[in-house]
Amino acid sequence: MADIRKGSFCKSTAGHDKDSYYIIVETEKGIAVADGKVRKLANPKYKNPKHLEVMNYTDAGLEKKFAENKIKDEDIKYSIKKFLTHTNK
Repeated sequence: MADIRKGSFCKSTAGHDKDSYYIIVETEKGIAVADGKVRKLANPKYKNPKHLEVMNYTDAGLEKKFAENKIKDEDIKYSIKKFLTHTNK
């Protein structure tokens, strides 16, 4: 399993959002995830780490924006879309 850190891609393995893809946006108060569509940065979903499958995939552009604290919902949506097209080839 990959490290749980800000900017990591993950897949929900339990709950009503099972098989949904997210990006981890917070790790201090708990594991908060967002997808940029339904779960935006303003209202992320808190998940139990047991219910997440963390992917071994990173997006350099997204990590840079997290470091600069300039992340937007559009960036998250684009990165997830890019990840899904990359893995489905």
